[in-house]
Amino acid sequence: MTITTISTNPFAAHLHELKRMSQEAQAASQPTTGNPTTNFAGTLNQALQQVNDLQMQADQKITDVTTGQSQDTLGAVVALQRADLSMQLLAQVRNKALKVYEEIIKMPV
Repeated sequence: MTITTISTNPFAAHLHELKRMSQEAQAASQPTTGNPTTNFAGTLNQALQQVNDLQMQADQKITDVTTGQSQDTLGAVVALQRADLSMQLLAQVRNKALKVYEEIIKMPV
């Protein structure tokens, strides 16, 4: 009787992607110096672009799975969940920004 080891882990690519995202998040959380207005606008623009990219990637993966070009259903579901979570986060940031704007408008001059 021979015991063979499975050398390929079907989740290895997803684990690698999660590690990469974690490293990017840690790098992005480092404070930067410079003009706060430019940094905020740039950060907001970058966040919007990332949400858009995640939405397009999820759409492409779902299309590939439904047309039979790919068998990676787990990858498609993960991409869809990432896109959904990023959109929910963006909506919450928008809601908070609107609350702050309304508070500023209510301030007496």
